[in-house]
Amino acid sequence: MSRPADLVITGLGLVLPCGDGVETARASLASGTPCFSELPATLGAGRGAACTAFNPVGIIPPMQLRRLDRAARFAWVAAHQAFQDAGFDPKADGDEAGERIAVAVGTMTGGSEASEAFMRPYLQRGPEGASPLVFPNSVANAASGHLALAFGLKGPSVTFVDRENAAFAALEQAARWLRTGLVDVALVIGVDGLFPLLLDICRGARMLARQGQPQVGSGRGFLPGEGAQAFLLEREDHAEARGARPRARLRSLASRSSPDPSTDAQAQALAAAVAALGDPTVDRRVGGGSGRTRLDALEARLAAAHPDWPAAHHPKILWGEFAGSGGQLLAGALLEPTPRVLVTAPASSGAQFAALLEGVRL
Repeated sequence: MSRPADLVITGLGLVLPCGDGVETARASLASGTPCFSELPATLGAGRGAACTAFNPVGIIPPMQLRRLDRAARFAWVAAHQAFQDAGFDPKADGDEAGERIAVAVGTMTGGSEASEAFMRPYLQRGPEGASPLVFPNSVANAASGHLALAFGLKGPSVTFVDRENAAFAALEQAARWLRTGLVDVALVIGVDGLFPLLLDICRGARMLARQGQPQVGSGRGFLPGEGAQAFLLEREDHAEARGARPRARLRSLASRSSPDPSTDAQAQALAAAVAALGDPTVDRRVGGGSGRTRLDALEARLAAAHPDWPAAHHPKILWGEFAGSGGQLLAGALLEPTPRVLVTAPASSGAQFAALLEGVRL
């Protein structure tokens, strides 16, 4: 566990199915209106939460825009918003400043859309069909590379590929870099994009077969979604020195893993992560349940052990299930003023995460 009491979140950027920007996301949460719709034909049949109104024109230069896949475009626009929100220009102090800025990305589908776009023509026409322009985006860390070039970020970079909460792994690594003094600022990104093959796989695995819309505890399950969440994380002294007003303090962050994939073992790991935060007294709670039986069961056991906690809010039910990001949970925690908010980010496998934020402001 890390206790980053001196770390603050100063910038927030969002690309969501309900639209881009913090105000749009806040209005979506306030109204409780889901972003579900019929997916465009280019993304396959069925219902989901796609960023159909997304428009990066004016933010991403035309030459770069043509060369990016959807996930990288989402990440670029969200990062642009986060830097603006924090009042921080990563290029203002020249090239040397970029060496003190890190980037950490969490995703599951990053690079997959480009991989499909690269392989389909190759399989149909042979080597002549393989596009060298598409290939650079076919790796998961393509988005972090594009961001580093776009914003002049020359510090350490990492991309985590996981299910449900990869953005929290990215946040944990960013906190580690900041606390060891390796960097002053870290851009943390959660990003996922929809593409035809992903939906074909989900349909084949019967993840899209359900009755009605997802509800916590219903077992109705996965509703595909996409978008990006960007968080600018800084040491508190660095933020104070430049006169920044933090959105929230990252009071503590914990993760626990279990080699046993059973629900009992994963529930114990999630409970241990929450216990490691120290003080479970909270004013608000954001949970990672979405109607998927496995994740709902983990959160239900946690809630049963803490009957004094407020009911969990589940932004994934409104914005869709971003397969690997999980950053929408942290975003949901930052969109309403709260003295202390607990975020739990359960996963089907791997690490279970919990985070405690303090002093969340508009």
